[in-house]
Amino acid sequence: MDENKFYNNIWKEKMLSVFEDDEKHGNRIKWESVRHAREYWERTEKDEKRVFDQLELIKPKKTDKILDIGAGPGTITIPAAKIALKVVAVEPSDGMCTVLRERAEEESLSNISVIQKRWEEISPDELSEDKFDIVVASYSLSIADLKPEIEKMNSVCSGRIFLFWFAGDFTWDDKEFAEFWTTVKSKDFYPGPKADLLYGVLSESSIYPEVTTFPLRVRDSYESPKEACEKICRRHSVADKSDRKKVLEFFEAKYSGRIEISGYSNRVCMWWNVKK
Repeated sequence: MDENKFYNNIWKEKMLSVFEDDEKHGNRIKWESVRHAREYWERTEKDEKRVFDQLELIKPKKTDKILDIGAGPGTITIPAAKIALKVVAVEPSDGMCTVLRERAEEESLSNISVIQKRWEEISPDELSEDKFDIVVASYSLSIADLKPEIEKMNSVCSGRIFLFWFAGDFTWDDKEFAEFWTTVKSKDFYPGPKADLLYGVLSESSIYPEVTTFPLRVRDSYESPKEACEKICRRHSVADKSDRKKVLEFFEAKYSGRIEISGYSNRVCMWWNVKK
């Protein structure tokens, strides 16, 4: 085994397992849906602190050219474009790109360009004649062979790179629901490789980043027990019919109408200055 790819190979194995599971539960194709993309935008838009904290770390300036990898509906792209000179958003899914463009138009932002591809499909020549001052990947490192894609980020950046990723398991705020959840066969909010492996992959490219840890809250509202059951079970890969029925019965017994439920998990930002 190549010693310079030890962590990358572990990352790849775990990520391929996530991809296989997502295919099984339909999670990989849901972002092609404009409806799902809008729901995601609405959820993140309510969590203003998350975006504020991210921008506080990134600190974009009005002269900056920014590359946002896996931009989604524009969670980072839109607020960054209000400050920076230019933002290039890389995003593969139809639904997310549609919502991102809608949001840019609503905000009258003309300094955003969208490349509808996966990061792995892009060559540096497609991006810009000049290098980017800031490169961001916010919870978008669903890449199997990660090491060469990190090195490609380095090749197109003359400033700083920020990677936001998952560090811990998901914890429900509702203690009664948290206790009930232990009786259901499910997966963590993000069951893939965590921040420890990411740090290892970076070290294999001689990158030793600054690390900031912070909690990320997830607050969701559902119109009915049925909707809560459907969305929570999909997010946590609850496949067994009897388990899904248990979740529905739990919500039906506790709630008669609108449901609000939340939780949190630890997250990290790893960032570094690209060596000139």
